[in-house]
Amino acid sequence: MFYLTCCLNYFAERQSCFILRELQTLYMKIIFILTVSLFHICLVCIPAQTNAQSKVPAFKYGKYGCTSTVYKGGFYDYTSRGSFVLGKDGSYTYLGLQKQSTGKFTVDTKGNLLFKGGYFDGGTAERIDRPNKFFLVFPGIPGNRWTCSWVSN
Repeated sequence: MFYLTCCLNYFAERQSCFILRELQTLYMKIIFILTVSLFHICLVCIPAQTNAQSKVPAFKYGKYGCTSTVYKGGFYDYTSRGSFVLGKDGSYTYLGLQKQSTGKFTVDTKGNLLFKGGYFDGGTAERIDRPNKFFLVFPGIPGNRWTCSWVSN
């Protein structure tokens, strides 16, 4: 590109050729337009991607059903572990015990749930690659980790 510019400049200065000067002018306009377009794309696209990445992924409030999975003798054994309800006020209620247990939750920047108080105290529900599904781990959990999915409002 630089070589072409130098050649056009050389011939335009040495020759009083109208066509070469027009080619040089056209070439410079094209380079200017491409440069401005590339700059504009960088200004528009890069901040948009940064903002999209900084948003907390959305999840649904409501009832989540949980199961644990154990591999036994060549088969998977699925055990229901009850359910919990996430409230819009930052509270949760675990419905899997004879007596309900309540606590609070927060959402981190990755969309994971962090539990305080109640049955899940100190636990984390980590988002997985499916919509509205989490791997739930908390102190004293029976069955390593639970898989929890949204079931209803």
